[in-house]
Amino acid sequence: MDTQNRRTQTTASPIPVSLAGKPGHRFSDARRDQHPEHGSGTRHPRAVQLADALREIAGCGEGATDKDMSMLGFSVGEIIAFLPEAKLILAESFVRDIAPIGDRVPQIIEKALASAAHIMPKTAGLDSASEDVAETEWRRYCIARSAFKLDPWWSQSERCLALLKTFLKKLPLLERETNRVLYAIAAAQKADVHRGEHA
Repeated sequence: MDTQNRRTQTTASPIPVSLAGKPGHRFSDARRDQHPEHGSGTRHPRAVQLADALREIAGCGEGATDKDMSMLGFSVGEIIAFLPEAKLILAESFVRDIAPIGDRVPQIIEKALASAAHIMPKTAGLDSASEDVAETEWRRYCIARSAFKLDPWWSQSERCLALLKTFLKKLPLLERETNRVLYAIAAAQKADVHRGEHA
């Protein structure tokens, strides 16, 4: 009997429908203006200042403590009184920045132009076995590109493009994406060859 009472005491109460949001809708995407706990819409100036201070400390990569807040001029009473409203202000302005997995075509072009052996372009969907093979091809391309930078002639340029094409075949890219990378590198190398001829 006691275990049953303990179980009912430890289980969390269900979230009210007004706070749960629409099905399939993330709460962070919703505007907090219509939220039941939002209040009248006018913000206390001290709560806004506290929210700015919290945002600034979070931007430094650290969590804000009571000591940090008191050093910025907030009393313990102000922190207790305005922290819930400050958190709500922060939640309203929250934007989740999700970086894409892997390199896109512009990043692949940048890395191919830089041709640094330790910075290989990687795309989403590249498994570890394919990545090992791609690394070998990437190093070959980087060596050829270094030779081209030292001696920018047409034969060196063609060799670079052939090795780059071999490398790009190891990545899960569409044909048009591969062609975009190849055309960009070919255009850059053509300009280098012309500069070398007219130097």
